Order: sequence, then structure tokens, then C-alpha cells
Amino acid sequence: MLLAAALIAEYMARATADASSTVSVQQHLVLVLAILVGLIGGMFRPRWFLWAALVAGEILLVETLMITPLVISIVCTGFLAYLNTWSGAIATGLLLMLLFAPAAPSSSGRLMVATLQRITLYCFPLLTGLLLHMMRQRDHDSYLLRRQQEREDMARNLHDTISNDLAYLILRIDHAETNGMPNSEHEYRQQLRELRDAADRAMTHTHAVIDSLETRPARQPQPEPSEAQDRTPTPIPDNHSVTVQQGELQSLIDDKEARLESLGFAGDSLLGELRRPLPPDRMRLITGLLAELYANIAKHADPAEWYAVSISVDMNDDVHISVSDTIAEHDGKLGLGSGLDRYRTIIETAGGSFAIRTEQRHWQLDVCIPSRP
Repeated sequence: MLLAAALIAEYMARATADASSTVSVQQHLVLVLAILVGLIGGMFRPRWFLWAALVAGEILLVETLMITPLVISIVCTGFLAYLNTWSGAIATGLLLMLLFAPAAPSSSGRLMVATLQRITLYCFPLLTGLLLHMMRQRDHDSYLLRRQQEREDMARNLHDTISNDLAYLILRIDHAETNGMPNSEHEYRQQLRELRDAADRAMTHTHAVIDSLETRPARQPQPEPSEAQDRTPTPIPDNHSVTVQQGELQSLIDDKEARLESLGFAGDSLLGELRRPLPPDRMRLITGLLAELYANIAKHADPAEWYAVSISVDMNDDVHISVSDTIAEHDGKLGLGSGLDRYRTIIETAGGSFAIRTEQRHWQLDVCIPSRP
């Protein structure tokens, strides 16, 4: 709008000074109108209308040596380069052609305009537009990466919470149907309470996911295991933090063992002693992986066979997790089979190892999670 106003003002001044030539004034008026249409239309469809403003501006510049058409040509070239690289290159080519266009012999101020041309027309708008285009593309790529990261984190959270809770409900119902009604009313009510607790957990996790989707843009994103890891040195060991984390892991293991026991499983879970506190992202990764491993045992292992889970920490503070069980002959296929693949990607990206071996019905998993990437 500022350029349009400046163009009208300069054209009116030029038309008043050159009122003797009616034909040229009319021709210039057509070019001015074309520029105005291009500028106004460019606010809504810049990829199309700015070309009209650019071409008409260059023609008007050659015929009148007005300053405003030169500025409009430069601005349009920069905008076109910002929108598209090839458009910017073509517009710059048209702009550079002005250097070889003949100037009107009766024009005053030819030296000033020619100087401006040589200073400003040499690719400055192209480079400016390309720089802005690269900045916009970088921001767009960063936005897409954040969205992809959010989708992956949300998918992992849905799988690790709601999907596993519902799978546990199905397995408990199947187990109760196979074994029949309990002998006492107390056991019956106990089973109902456990089933209700599992359904309540699934509902709580569902509400948490909905709340996260609704409030995510307004909150600072929380670090997740799949995000880039903190490269700051490991803090000095703190016995209280080690005790708390040891207790959290043991509580998680006890809860998952109780779930498996209610489904008829029997096995061992061994938790080694932590030497120093785990970074928060590593702690979340380990607890999430353990929950997924116990859920996989419930969904895919044979309850009649023994299972074993081992968690240990070596001298380098790397965490080693091993799981072995026997694959059920009739796998219910309650999951998509993507849970462990997500954790494999996270762990291997962080520099760890993730190996699965299957021999006949025996299933073995060995994971090494490094203390830092």
C-alpha cells in the first residue's frame, strides 16, 4: 500500500509536469494501473500478481525513469525470490535487463537513476529473497520435525499406557473365563476390583492424553526419551536419589509381577544396585521399556513356562536389561508389534544396543542403555 501511494504521488507529479504529451500520459497511466493491480493483488496471490507489478514497473521505469517503479521492481523481485527460487532467478534476470535498456534522452536525473541501478540491481533482491526463503524453509522443517516428534511420542505413550492396560483387561477376562468362577465371593469381588482398577488406569491415561493434546501448544514441551539427550556431565552421586530411583524401579517390577501372577505366570525378576543416580531421561526410558517388556510377556509368552527379567548396571553406569521367556503356541496378537521397535530406535539412536534372538519357542532380549550418548 505504501508503494502504491508513492507511485500515485510520483505519477501525478510527473503527469502535471509533462501535460503536453497526452498519448504518453495515457500509456503511462495504463502501466501505473497495471502496477497498482499487481501490488494489491499481490497481497492475496503474490505468486501471480507480483509478476504484473514487476513487468509493468520495469517498462514504466525505462520510459519515465521514475524512482518508485524501480523500488517496486526491486521489492517484487525480493518477494518472488522469497516465495520460490526459480521465480526469484527469473525476476532478477528481468531486473538486470534494465542495465541495457535505452534511457529516454530528454530525461533529467538519468545519472542518479543509472547509479541506483548499478548499486541495487546486482542480485541484491535475489539474495535477500533467497535468504528469507531459506529462513522460512528452516522454520518450516523445524516445525515439521517437532510435529513428527510429538506424534511419535504420543504414539509411544498411547501404546505404553492405554494399549497395555486394555490388553491386560482382555487377558484377565480370558484367564477368568478359562479358569471359571472363583470358589468364594471374596475372591470374586477381588477380581472385579482388579479389573476395575485396570479400567480406571486406562481411563486416567486417556484423560491424560486428551489433556496433553489440548494444552501442548501452551506448555513448554517436556523432555522425552526420544528427544536429543542432555550432554551435561552426570551429577555427583547422591545416595538419596539413588535410593528413590531404586525404589521406583522395584515398585514398578513388583506391580508388573503381580499382574503376571494374576494371569497365571511364574518367573523371576532381578534388579541390580544402582551406583549413582540415573539422568531423568534415562530413568523414563528404562521404566517405559520395563513396562513394555512385562506387557509383552503377558501378551505373547506361555503362562505355563518360566520367564526371567534381569536389570543390572556395569562399571560404566550402562544399564543392561535381559528378558527370556517362551512364546505361546497360540499368540493372541493383542498388539501391533511396534512397541519394541520404537524403543529399539530410541536406544540405538542414543548409542546403545538392542538384540532379539528367537530359537524355536524360546525368546531372548538383550538391551544395553548407555549412561550418556
